[in-house]
Order: sequence, then structure tokens, then C-alpha cells
Amino acid sequence: MLTAGGLVVLAAHPGCGSDDAVAAGKDAGALDGAQGGSGGSVATGGAWPGGTAGTAPDGSAGSGGGAPGGSAGTAAGGAGGSGGCSTGGAGSTVCGTGGPCQFPQGVPDEHFIGQACTYQDTDPSVDSAVNAVMASLTGCGVGSDCPITGYPGSNAYEVCQSWFNAVTAALRAQGYCAGLHEVGHTDEIAVSNTCCEGRWYGYHVCNYGGPKVVWNPGARRGWWTITPSYCAP
Repeated sequence: MLTAGGLVVLAAHPGCGSDDAVAAGKDAGALDGAQGGSGGSVATGGAWPGGTAGTAPDGSAGSGGGAPGGSAGTAAGGAGGSGGCSTGGAGSTVCGTGGPCQFPQGVPDEHFIGQACTYQDTDPSVDSAVNAVMASLTGCGVGSDCPITGYPGSNAYEVCQSWFNAVTAALRAQGYCAGLHEVGHTDEIAVSNTCCEGRWYGYHVCNYGGPKVVWNPGARRGWWTITPSYCAP
């Protein structure tokens, strides 16, 4: 993801793409890199950056449920192996922490082990929850041209970071897992309704040119899964 002043791509964490080149490599490589036919494993072909691996020819990963919490036989790299994208199950609905959580910090690139093929691969209920929280915090109607005011910061970048913190805190208060891939740097929020071990949906909810609210569906940035060991027990 870009930081100050940028139109968004991905998060500014090394595992989420820190600039246009990395983001482009993740997206293009994930789509084109896997060579595993109908079963390329996410561990070798579906994970970013680059997607240069993915040579598993026999689809063995598809039957094993490679993504954390994914249903057996539908995990990342199963039927979607030919595209190098994750098509895994949404993940566990049992939170390791027993309740709302923040996104773990310090997750390295190679431990983002599943990803959506497109920004449109999302959960409409999470999209709606994010919009509802932002409408409540600002008093603006969903989809309106809505300046972000009343949040601390000496420039648009700092105001957006304060806004991200407020939106994710409000979502956690409703029982969602929510946070930033890298606190203080990421230019989008990550939200999960299937706990830390499940899918984290990304949303670029601040336009640095205002700063203004970016509503769904325009804020969507697909989803990721991470190695479960980074989630609190």
C-alpha cells in the first residue's frame, strides 16, 4: 500500500506490498506464477511476492486444506491453483483469543499464505459493517463526499492514521477482529469476522487528498490469511 498522498494499492507492511512495484509483483505474480494446474499449493505458488514458484503438478495441496482454517478440500491452492490465487475456505469461526483481536504485528512476507484473486472477493456483511461504523463516526451518509474532521494530526497522513485507529477500535467493539498490518504506516485497515486465523479483509478507507472517507465498495482490497502461529493462543 502507498502511504501519504497515494491512491491505495496494498498495506505498507513488507508482507502486503510496500510500493507499486511490490504490489504489482504480488498481484501479477499471484495470478500468473503458479504452474500447478488445478492444485498448485499456496505455500509455493499462491503466496506473494512474485508467484515465481507454484510448480506442484499434481494438485496434492488441494485435498489437504492448506489455508489456515480452510475447509478440507477447499483450501488455498486447490481448485484455484491454475491462477495462483487462494480459493480456500473462509477459516475458523473460533477465535484463538476468545474474542476481538488486532492484526498481529511483524508478520513477514512469506507468512501471508493466502490471498484473494480480486478486490471483489469479499464478504458483503463485513463491507457493510465497515461502512456503518464510518457513517456513525462521521455522521455522513454512506457513499457521500465526507471530509474526515476532528481526528488528530498535522497533515493528511497523520489524520488518516488516527482515522484508521478509530474505525478499527469501533469494529473491535462490535466483536470483529480489526487493525493495521503495520501500525503507523499501513494505508488501509484489516478486518476479520472469522478471527485471526481466518480471512482478513482489507479496506482503504481514507483518501489522503482530503482527507476524506472512502466507502465500500470502492474501499475493498481483497483479503489475506496468515500463518496461524502469529495469532495469540
